[in-house]
Amino acid sequence: MKAIYAFGLLILLAFLGSRFIVRHKSLSPLRYIFLSGLVYIFLGMYLGKMSLNILSTQVLDDLTPLLSLGLGWIGFLFGFQFERKYLRRFSKKYIGLSFLNFSLVFVLVSVAIFFLVRELYIEQPPYFLYGMVLAFGLLATVNSPTLLNAASFALPRKGDYCYLARFLASISGFWAILGLALLFSYWHFPFFDSRIILKGSVTLASSTLVPILLGYLFHLLTKKRAQEQDIRVYLLGFVFFISGAAFYFNMPPLYVAMVMGITYSNLTKIQERLYPLLLSLEKPLYIVFLILIGAIWEFKFDTRIALLILVFLSSRILGYVLPMKSFRFLLRFPFPLPHLFGFTLLSFGGVGIAFAVSLKLAYAVELTDVFLSVSLISIIVSDFISPWLLRISLLRLDCKESL
Repeated sequence: MKAIYAFGLLILLAFLGSRFIVRHKSLSPLRYIFLSGLVYIFLGMYLGKMSLNILSTQVLDDLTPLLSLGLGWIGFLFGFQFERKYLRRFSKKYIGLSFLNFSLVFVLVSVAIFFLVRELYIEQPPYFLYGMVLAFGLLATVNSPTLLNAASFALPRKGDYCYLARFLASISGFWAILGLALLFSYWHFPFFDSRIILKGSVTLASSTLVPILLGYLFHLLTKKRAQEQDIRVYLLGFVFFISGAAFYFNMPPLYVAMVMGITYSNLTKIQERLYPLLLSLEKPLYIVFLILIGAIWEFKFDTRIALLILVFLSSRILGYVLPMKSFRFLLRFPFPLPHLFGFTLLSFGGVGIAFAVSLKLAYAVELTDVFLSVSLISIIVSDFISPWLLRISLLRLDCKESL
């Protein structure tokens, strides 16, 4: 019964909170924390066992499926934007830059974290450490266009830089979520005893083919319906079903739902009409998701975690800032890419949070608690300083090349 009361409270908070996540005509770090919704993580910590204990351990066990549903919805919305017509609007060089960015940041952060965790957590089994290193590298590659959208009022010219930054931030999570699927498939604790490659390949194939089939099935069931409102309700049920199934079979709901979103967006003819309707459901579901994350977070902070945060954020910033001019020459970009352009790509957003929580839900071990603490603190810090860094990057650009 207590879980029902807690669920009712979450719905009320989501309804009230969605009224306050609005744009402002000025953007400061504190306002952006509210705009991005990160403040609801702190609310979840206050409602959890660290304070009021309304969301107690027992209640959270009953409400855990809501987290998988939240992961699925974020993944589906993220995948739903990958429509062929949308991607064709952009130069192939933009996609090339996205992959180069991903590769460099992933390698740089993974290497930096590897040497650190090897010394700090020497008592942990090596395969646990290797998995966490790869997870940090993948998380570092995730960006969000939320900050750019929120700061659009301050952009005097919406030219090539703004166009490119929004594209890179919008699709960057694809590579990370694909890596998450590989990590789930082959870094699977119960499977370490034998046939890791075979079992991992079966898991990866299942988590890819099943959502493709469901996306195609949903398209067949709804292609003759013209009411977008009805489709939205049915689609919500489909996403919840695939997310729950993925959670039950220990597959990543974030990846499974993303594949279904990509499939359906490229089959339906009403993608452009349906996408805004789906976004209208995002705010309340996202608020519930963030509150639950705050409640399950076993907050930890010590010297080792502080060092991990410092190395993680520093190597991530270097990975985005240093190589931009080199990428320009490699891809023969038609316009310059200044060093500080990377400052526009440092906000993590909801996909970054969902990525961090995915590992915690799948593997309840000590290192995933460390990973979640480092990830959430890094996300909060990065999103707090991102408005300042964005402003610096815009001011340093030549006025003829500015946004």
